Amino acid sequence: MRIETDGRPAAPEDLFGTYGHFTAMQVRGGAVQGLEHHLDRLDTAHRELFARPLPGDRVRGLVRHALAGTADASVRVMLRDAEHVVVSVAAPHEPPTAPQRLRTVPYLRPFPHLKHLGSFAQLEWARRARQEGFDDALLTAPDGAVAESSIANIGFLEANGSVVWPDGPQLHGTAMRLVEATTPSSRRRVLPADLPGFAGAFLVNSIGVVPVASVDDVPLPDPARHLAPLTARLAAVPWDAI
Repeated sequence: MRIETDGRPAAPEDLFGTYGHFTAMQVRGGAVQGLEHHLDRLDTAHRELFARPLPGDRVRGLVRHALAGTADASVRVMLRDAEHVVVSVAAPHEPPTAPQRLRTVPYLRPFPHLKHLGSFAQLEWARRARQEGFDDALLTAPDGAVAESSIANIGFLEANGSVVWPDGPQLHGTAMRLVEATTPSSRRRVLPADLPGFAGAFLVNSIGVVPVASVDDVPLPDPARHLAPLTARLAAVPWDAI
């Protein structure tokens, strides 16, 4: 892994702290799908947390410098204060190959509209779900309404192939935005009892799309018939050069 702060090798003090915001993106061939959404996320969060804009051209330049010609990578851009931009470059990530089994947990991320650095609780719930034999945690409100997984948005497929996103508190993810732009979508309250009525479900984030096999002990329909055209439309979205 390579980590830079403002274009120089990161110092130890740059790497600690739980206050701030970030975005995580996959780079392939020196390009990012939905790059404008990542830059918008960073700028919007920076204005909210630090009352300053974060120019997209500056971020692109720093990511380009940190990549140092690497074509394929996982990149994370982090802001722990108003001034310094930390960029990490690691090996590329691919989505899981197996449909995911989710375990509902009674937790919602604080300030869920922000991709912030305070992620202990959601990761701990995910760890506990894996200990119980599941693949990830599905975060739910006190009344059971579905929100998001520990690291991804969840979409539910209607019989006509459209997507229902739960309206529980969640991050409006960059990949979710790309699905919304390419597949008819709506939002509404979704409870675990509603799940058998859908034609399937999937998780989506910048790493990719993966079907959901079950929630708790409830198996969900195989979404392949509807998910194939959705992922094909998503794959056709252009990738933007860094």
